Amino acid sequence: MVPSKEVLRKKYLLIRKNLPSYDCFIKSWSAQQRFLRSRFFTESKVIGLYYPILNEIQTFQIISQAILNLKTVCLPTIIDEQIIFFRYDPTKRLRLGKYGIMEPEATSENMNSCLDTVITPGIVFDMIGNRIGYGKGYYDKFFNSNTSQNTSLVGLGYDFQIILEKITCNAQDVKMNTVISDKRLLHLG
Repeated sequence: MVPSKEVLRKKYLLIRKNLPSYDCFIKSWSAQQRFLRSRFFTESKVIGLYYPILNEIQTFQIISQAILNLKTVCLPTIIDEQIIFFRYDPTKRLRLGKYGIMEPEATSENMNSCLDTVITPGIVFDMIGNRIGYGKGYYDKFFNSNTSQNTSLVGLGYDFQIILEKITCNAQDVKMNTVISDKRLLHLG
């Protein structure tokens, strides 16, 4: 029997929390390189991604390369319990938002409908694109209400976060099109 989402969430959060910082850095570098070599990077003009917390795969290399390649980088802000992606301006400071996550000021244009690719954090992914997040459902609500058919959903995590067992899902859970780790890129549909 597959463990519940809550059991899996606790187990993999603990594993990730206990990763040595050197391992986080090296594995994050590998996962980011894998994304940067993918069509998701080369073909996207507007990329939504997360600001990493709690030993998540880092995204700073992706942000830097996207800016150098004149792509629009967007980071999420939580407003009225909804995710809204705003353009990231490297000349402006980020602010500490809900849950201790750095986010841009909500002063620029809402970019939700412009995103070509959304890089999504996760705690656990399965082999068919299901993901377990922190349990608040922000990303699933966002994907269900804001993304177009053309937006690519890319899960980013460590290879140990990809499990063989199928994650039990609800009707509102949205699958990733691709999952990228430090060791592989899984095209899932």
